[in-house]
Amino acid sequence: MKNLVFRGADNQALTNSLLVAEKFGKNHQHVLRDIRELIDSINKDADAKVQNWTQTNNQQVNQMFTLIEYDIPMPTGGIKKAPMYVMNRDGFTLLVMGFTGKKAFQFKLAYIAAFNAMEKAIKEDYARALSSMDQRIKVIEERRTSLEGLPSPTEELPKMSQRDCIRSLVNKIARATSTNQSNIWHKVYNHLYYRYHISIRSYKKKYPEENNLDVAERNGLLPRIYTIVSNMYDLIG
Repeated sequence: MKNLVFRGADNQALTNSLLVAEKFGKNHQHVLRDIRELIDSINKDADAKVQNWTQTNNQQVNQMFTLIEYDIPMPTGGIKKAPMYVMNRDGFTLLVMGFTGKKAFQFKLAYIAAFNAMEKAIKEDYARALSSMDQRIKVIEERRTSLEGLPSPTEELPKMSQRDCIRSLVNKIARATSTNQSNIWHKVYNHLYYRYHISIRSYKKKYPEENNLDVAERNGLLPRIYTIVSNMYDLIG
């Protein structure tokens, strides 16, 4: 049972509707139908009382499944485009929940093992990358402090607050890499977790409008976030 799960561009363990159809012995059109029904069912019979619940769950389901196209070679030549869904572990679990039978059970176990193996490999690669990054951070910080005369991440910035400096660097990274700022922030908080074992989500918000950076500042996490963002900026420089 190979190639059940693959690594996505964002280092996420993924599978797709074609693989699910093939391994579970199902018609791909039926699998596509099941996924569409999962997505559509979130909005079915929604009313004003459950509107917020519906929007939240719809976003969650849409994050589990991504509709793309793949190429089908035609017997007479040329290529035909056809739809296919790429899904993460949560999407796969939701989809196959209703698949029954002994054969389906065995394939579920195989997929779970494949997801576990891929996620373990991704974490190990990430840990090695972080270890290498930590060494680079030390060199970069020493060079920035001693040669350029710049303040270290734990020192107060003279002209700009540490918070504003972080936001400025994130903005520069986003422009330099043509990446959405929300994706940069996602990577920053991932680094915060894997380097320092700090999950920003573990802190409760004081008020609904409080964002993650507000929470980080209130809990004294800005120096570590500044270190992470500074390193990310230096790596693209």
